[in-house]
Formats: sequence, structure tokens, C-alpha cells
Amino acid sequence: MSNDTFIPLTPTAILQSLQSDAVPLDQLYGLIRHWRHRHHNQMLQDIKDAYLCFSPDRDTIQAIKYTDTEKQQRKALLVRQLSDMLTSANYQALDQRQLEEILNQQSPYGLELKVDLAEYEDVLLFARGETEQSLEYRSWKDLYLKKRQQKLEAFKRLFILVKLKDETQRIKEIMAADGVSEKNAAKKLKKYRAALPEAMDFNQIYLKVFKNVAKLDMEMLFPTTRIGLKSSDKIKLGVTAGGGTGVSLFATATKLAAAANPMTAVGALGGLAAVIFRQVSKVISQRNKYMMLMSQKLYFHNLANNRGVLTLLADRAEEEDVKEMLLLMVLGQGHRLDSNNTPVVKSHIESFLKTTFGVDIDFDIEDAKNQLRASGLLNNDELLGFDAAKVTLKAELIEQLDIQ
Repeated sequence: MSNDTFIPLTPTAILQSLQSDAVPLDQLYGLIRHWRHRHHNQMLQDIKDAYLCFSPDRDTIQAIKYTDTEKQQRKALLVRQLSDMLTSANYQALDQRQLEEILNQQSPYGLELKVDLAEYEDVLLFARGETEQSLEYRSWKDLYLKKRQQKLEAFKRLFILVKLKDETQRIKEIMAADGVSEKNAAKKLKKYRAALPEAMDFNQIYLKVFKNVAKLDMEMLFPTTRIGLKSSDKIKLGVTAGGGTGVSLFATATKLAAAANPMTAVGALGGLAAVIFRQVSKVISQRNKYMMLMSQKLYFHNLANNRGVLTLLADRAEEEDVKEMLLLMVLGQGHRLDSNNTPVVKSHIESFLKTTFGVDIDFDIEDAKNQLRASGLLNNDELLGFDAAKVTLKAELIEQLDIQ
């Protein structure tokens, strides 16, 4: 049994599977969609408003000024609203322990990526669905002649929110942690944040959604990730460069000592320069391969950024609610949804999805019950019949229009 609550089906596919000539559901389905759309549209407008003063992409004048206290309050509201929306879209939160465990694992790509979480004032991670990816690589054990396969755990969808700490705050922290002067702490911070834009506003909050992200690649998603060579690569390159350069130095010294004319000496020095250049080029080439890999991962796996993330999540949350409500409304008919019968109905819905679509999920029946209660379709653990449900939803929608 899967612990994934996401239903990997479209609402239309579910409607068609439940539809029959004896029980037409088109009108009921349309009313449910309309009711949930109004709710999520309002939620989207509220969360956009909360995010506006933190958005890196805003193109309007910031006419309203907020104090530091007000900004903290709006940030807390934003995080709470985002968490609710992500939960509605059947994403699950990753806590600090899970994140640190993932970041402490070694990348299989030969990357040495370092993420200092102390750089961030806020980090929020939610994931939905897990899968496996296959990685091909060559090993020295096979003399690099044969490809091997490695299985990697991956998230089908991954949401990330990050907000960097203000420079002043971070410099004070580095001074206290490392026991250095303010000047040296500022130099360290500049080195840590070398990849960031110079005119970056540290009040900004960055939102991203990615698809098919290997857990061991999550370091790539942080803006202050520092890229280096693995220890084994450093040793390999050091031995190669050091050994090659050492031999060349000895050979050059011998040639210079035996040189009878200046041209021979110049030729010997030129050969030494070529050896050093070749070894340095190897190091640069290795790093460039790493950078290209990271760029490919970020480019092809990115789904949405910042404000676009909010629209994407609102749409997904609305769809999940509609699917859950429709399944419970139809397959729960004739059952009282009390503590005794709820597990039975939940199992029935999960069996229906497994049998009909081959989908193995953990149906979030409590969330579906809450949505049906809020819409008036579930009263005292009793589901309304289809005709009564349509009348109720129409009345709800008319009342909302009158209020507005």
C-alpha cells in the first residue's frame, strides 16, 4: 500500500469511470468544480497579496511600506498559506532532519556540492510522489569500458522556498562562529555568496517547483551551493598534475643545465609551460563538466518560479479537492461516514482506483470529508443524495455571489 495521497488521474478520467446512464454526474461534477474554483481562486488572490512585498519579479511600484515587524507577520502568513495550499495539492513536508540526511549524502555524479543552511533565514520543502531514476556511469574497476547502472531515489515533484539572511546578520554570525573580525567575516561571506547577483535584495523570497529531482541532486537547487571536486578527484588530479609537472621540472632543469645556446633553454621552458597548462586545463575541464550538468538539471526540471508557483499550486490543489470530493460523494453513497464506516469507505475507494486504473494510493478521506462538510454535502456524517447535493451547491454559489 502506497503512502502517497496524490491521485495521478485527471478529474475527467475519474468522472467518466464513475458515470453511468442511470446516474448522470455531469451537472454535479460541474457544480463541485465551480465551488472549489471559487474557494481556491480566493486563496490564490490572498497568497499573491501576501507574497507581493517579497517577490523578486514584481513590476509594480511598492507604494505600501511595511515595518520590519509587519514584514515578519506577512512572511509568517505567507508560509502558513503556502503550507495549506501544498497540503491541499497532496504535497508532504520535508523536515530539517530529512533535508540534512539528503544533503549529507554524496552525489553520484562526481560533484562535491556544499550547502550551508546557516545562510538561510527560511527554507521550506514539500514533495509529492517518489520514483526511481537510473544513472549510467563507468568505473575504473571495468577499466572504464563498460557502463554500470545505479538506481537513485527521486521526487516526482518538489517545492522549495528559500530566503537568505541579511548580510549584516550573517556577518555577525560568522564573526561569532569563527572568531574573526568584521572585515574578515565580510570577506568570507562575499566568497560564500560569489554566485549571487551583486544587487540582490535579501528581503526577497524565492519559490520554485521542480519535477523528477533525484534526492542526491537537491544541493543543486540552493542558490548559494558551492561547487568543488570530490576528494578522490582532487587526489587524482593532484597526482597527475604533480607527478607530470615534477618529471617535467626535472627534465627541464637537466636540459637547462646542459643547454649550450639560449634557444635550447627557451624550448625547455616552453615545454614546461605546456605541461603545466595541460594539467590546469584538466582541472578546469572537470569543473566545467560539473557546471554543465547542474545547468541541465535546473533547466529541464524546472516547472515554475516565484509568482508562477502560486498559480500552479492553486490549480493543483483545486484539482485534488475535486477528485477527492467526487470519489467520496459517489462511492460513499449509502454509507454513514462515522468512525466505524470511514475506514471501510476509504478501502472501497482505494480498491476502485486500483482495480479501474491500477493506481495504488492512500486516499485522504478525512480531507475529502472536510471539503464535503464545508460545501454542505455532508451533514452529521450523512452524504446528501445527488439531487439534494446539486440544490445545495447551487444555493451556496448564489449566496457567495450575493455576498460579493
